[in-house]
Amino acid sequence: MRGGRAFSRRELARRTAGLLLAGATAAARAQEGRFFRIATGPVGGSVYTLGGLLAEAVSSPPGAPPCELGGSCGVPGLVALAQSSAGSLANLEQLALARVESALVRADLAEAAQRGDGEPSLAPLAGRLRTLARLVEAALHLLVRGDAPIGGPADLAGRRLGLEEAGSGTLALARLLLAAFGVEERSVELAFLGRGAAVTALAAGSLDALLLVGPWPVPTAEEAIPAADARLLPLRGPAIDRLVRRHAWLGYHLIPFASYPGQPAVETVAVPLLWLVRDELEEELAYALAAALWRPESLARLRAGHPQGRELALEEAAAGLVVPLHAGARRWYREQGLLREP
Repeated sequence: MRGGRAFSRRELARRTAGLLLAGATAAARAQEGRFFRIATGPVGGSVYTLGGLLAEAVSSPPGAPPCELGGSCGVPGLVALAQSSAGSLANLEQLALARVESALVRADLAEAAQRGDGEPSLAPLAGRLRTLARLVEAALHLLVRGDAPIGGPADLAGRRLGLEEAGSGTLALARLLLAAFGVEERSVELAFLGRGAAVTALAAGSLDALLLVGPWPVPTAEEAIPAADARLLPLRGPAIDRLVRRHAWLGYHLIPFASYPGQPAVETVAVPLLWLVRDELEEELAYALAAALWRPESLARLRAGHPQGRELALEEAAAGLVVPLHAGARRWYREQGLLREP
């Protein structure tokens, strides 16, 4: 043979077999797919429901029919899983331990972890969190027992206030709210309770109020309102105005009429729910996740499957973020004309 090395038939057969084996191995790996966990919230809660819909939207398991043929419109080969948790704080802890690939987290807790001001267990996340998208708003729900003489947060002094599970991160917002209305934390008896225990305690009179945070409807509130003849209190006035001016992640929000049994529309405040990852996530995967999330088919599924899903808007996905976008997601949003940066 001219200009190269001549191979014997045996050696050529061996090399060809090696190439075929490598190709078959690569194809098998592609068919195995990749798992991608999304930490959400308690089972049956509004954030867990949203996370499940999100997982469905971005998944496209190996062998699934293509989107144009009525199959999944997610990231090819990706199997996303919604993983239950106690809430945003627990989700950040799971991210810090690399036990999940992504998490749904309230912006207030995300900002603190990114700055390094969060819980000591979140230290590995300082400067390393990245956003894939801003999703819906997690509204503050101040729920009081029907016979409790409480007209607002200022009346909580000397009362028993129930919070969600410790991993929810609700304590941080409770402290802000109490301080804004001049209530010393030590004057309020705080209790961390799961959904069933909170409803029972409020109905039995061992709690005077509940502070819940999440996209409406929050199942605990849905159950507590009829069980304890409870009512939602508005969060408004000069103290709330000062909080909104002081914290970029806090904004005014309206819980619509009839979101809960017998309740009017309620003015309150809310914190954005962010879809977060760590900075080491591959850029191409982050790009593909952002693209899959905002496909028309995905939006239709999210809006139909969650009451607050209709608030999802591509125009808001990269707006007012307290944690920077992941490079891959930023590239996708820039291509859609949503970012002015170079």
